[in-house]
Amino acid sequence: MMKSEETRGLCRDEMIRLDGDVAGRVVSCRKGLLWLTQTGNPGDHLIRAGEAFFIERSGVVLISALEESACAVSGGKSNFLGFEWPYLALRTMARRFEAARKSLLA
Repeated sequence: MMKSEETRGLCRDEMIRLDGDVAGRVVSCRKGLLWLTQTGNPGDHLIRAGEAFFIERSGVVLISALEESACAVSGGKSNFLGFEWPYLALRTMARRFEAARKSLLA
């Protein structure tokens, strides 16, 4: 298990498990390509270098490197309203809007 604020290099197919109260944490991809899935969260997520994923709820999170990668996990409930949160919330809303728009046009 990774601690808050830790950056870790990952080999291809290496996996990290986050469990406990992970809501409010941010997973950032510093290098490479990460695959992220979470118990109770529909769908999986690909995170490329320079991108981040905001964990909205508790539940086991699995992060796997699809190639040589570097992953950082930061935050927690105390940082929920920190600087990164508005950016990540807007990004999530934009992705959901784009998915809804595509389904309406299909």
